[in-house]
Amino acid sequence: KITASIRPGTDLLAYDFVNRYLLPDSFGMESVGCNSTHIGGSYKVNFTATGSSSTNNQIHWVNGPIMNGAGVAAEWVKKILMATVGTTESKGLVYDSDTVTSNAFMHNKVQFYVPDIGLFATKLDDAGVPHLKRKSTVASSATDTTPVELAHLSVPVEAKTYEIVGPLATLSSASDSDSYEEWSAYECPNCHHLAEDFATLQYRYEVTDNTTTWTDSDTGEADGRPQPMLVAVHVAVSSSQTLDEMRTDFANLRDYTRAKWELSTSTDGTCNVASLSWKSMPGVVVKYVQNNHEDLPSKDELVEYEQTWTDEYAKTFYSQSETHDLPSSANWHHFLDTHIGITGTQGDDGGYCDDVFAALTQGLRNTATGFATRDESDEIHLYVGYKGTTAWEYNLATGCSTDVSFGDICGCVAENAVNVYNRRKDEDVSTCPKPCWATDDGTRDDDKCDDDERRALIR
Repeated sequence: KITASIRPGTDLLAYDFVNRYLLPDSFGMESVGCNSTHIGGSYKVNFTATGSSSTNNQIHWVNGPIMNGAGVAAEWVKKILMATVGTTESKGLVYDSDTVTSNAFMHNKVQFYVPDIGLFATKLDDAGVPHLKRKSTVASSATDTTPVELAHLSVPVEAKTYEIVGPLATLSSASDSDSYEEWSAYECPNCHHLAEDFATLQYRYEVTDNTTTWTDSDTGEADGRPQPMLVAVHVAVSSSQTLDEMRTDFANLRDYTRAKWELSTSTDGTCNVASLSWKSMPGVVVKYVQNNHEDLPSKDELVEYEQTWTDEYAKTFYSQSETHDLPSSANWHHFLDTHIGITGTQGDDGGYCDDVFAALTQGLRNTATGFATRDESDEIHLYVGYKGTTAWEYNLATGCSTDVSFGDICGCVAENAVNVYNRRKDEDVSTCPKPCWATDDGTRDDDKCDDDERRALIR
């Protein structure tokens, strides 16, 4: 899963926007406890993760108004929107802007491939959704270097960009392609290019089943757009950081997930990209992009953004609280809701889960890296606050001991933990309380309510 935080109260707007312009809906809108919610969009990918692909292959957006750091996270969403679209005002989540300024923050993005991009472009244009139009090329095949032009639709959603990529030739008319520009030198062109040739992209797409049926939110009928296939996740990195192979997050991902690290530098030396890939996940790459071009807008603000994450993590994981005493892994910051989640089976049938958990948590403590631990059924989830503007979630998916419970997430308390909720509220529940609209029958054990009051309950 790839997850991002959104401003409090924009959950229903994001739900409508995602289904209308980007991805098929995953599960509607769910409460993760009280007024905290998340929504999801489903992508396809050409490998099978542990469990069901329909639940693992998703993009999530989290609305957590009560969570620690919700205020500072929302302020940075506003700053990023101002740098990107010049406003925080919107109709729905279509921002009141007709321009998008390419900037350092837009290197925090997710890329998808589709074999036909025409309807995506038409929907965005017709609704006036602000987005960048760019183009790039890939080789025709492994044996044919003839270039195939690809169109890029880069759509800002809160603090992150989501990009649909597909053959330029599938636009509705030849004249449409005239508005697509090559990536400029200051945008780090190579980092946006897809890693595989056209024949491979098409093959991967064709042999990969859809995970859901995309239903048009306006008509209720099947949507005509192809389900996007995940190809890359980008993480913006400022000049104050290093992309060295031995930095903590890269070393952990190598040691515990078998990630392969590779560094590339542009010919002019202004753009460095550290790419992470996995044999078990062919066709998907995570790119840490350090763009030092002198003309790139918001470079200094990205440095400030990274420092804010560092400072907020320090307060979350290591400061002393005047009101409660909790282990650092029980704490939470809303920045952790902006993360890349990776899952897998540890050993035969998950038999090494506890060993992996012990090794990983000890490694994090050795490097003074803060983390939060949650569990669900026999899964253990570690949310890790690495340096930078994207956290990682390690999902130890099978075979974990149930002797010790870390508690599930719970958006009813600032620490986002049901165990903290129980201590603070003198309760003994295993799952977080949810408003009536979020339950199957519209009722709770202690209450009944009218589903028509949903908006009031959410807020």
